[in-house]
Amino acid sequence: MTQRNKNILLVAGLIVMLFFAYYFGFSKTFAVSSEVDKLETQKQVYQSAPAQLAVLAKKEKQLNEILQKNNVEGSSLQNNILKTLNKLSNDSGFTIVTFQEPHAFIDETTQKTTTTYNFTLQGDYKSLINVVYALEQKYSFGNVVQVSFEKKKNFRTRATYLQCTILLQRLN
Repeated sequence: MTQRNKNILLVAGLIVMLFFAYYFGFSKTFAVSSEVDKLETQKQVYQSAPAQLAVLAKKEKQLNEILQKNNVEGSSLQNNILKTLNKLSNDSGFTIVTFQEPHAFIDETTQKTTTTYNFTLQGDYKSLINVVYALEQKYSFGNVVQVSFEKKKNFRTRATYLQCTILLQRLN
């Protein structure tokens, strides 16, 4: 064998040995290293979670104080719903038949208050559906929990009309 063939075999053997070393040793080390990096970042996120929770709780408390100071709860929200319904009735041509006093329920375990607003509207089907859609999608008064339509007849005038009773629920 010549010196040149020995050098070629030596280089080829070195390349094959580097390939096996990478495949069986280095690649697994790199994979474990990247997994360790991911776990370290997750560890940092989990360790900072209590601090973030405390900051969010403090912020929630401050916002609740501001809302109470500005009297946003209770009758103010009821007035805002009524103003919105009046505005929509001017645009859509329905009438507000009843707007009952809100019902408040306090959950004893969580101490959260759920307020339910009950009102009845009268008009054509399309305008009533548009009001329900607007209350659900455009305004943030709460969730529309129930909508019931009832076709009624005025026996004096023999005219029929459609009434819609809506229950709007807000978790305070």
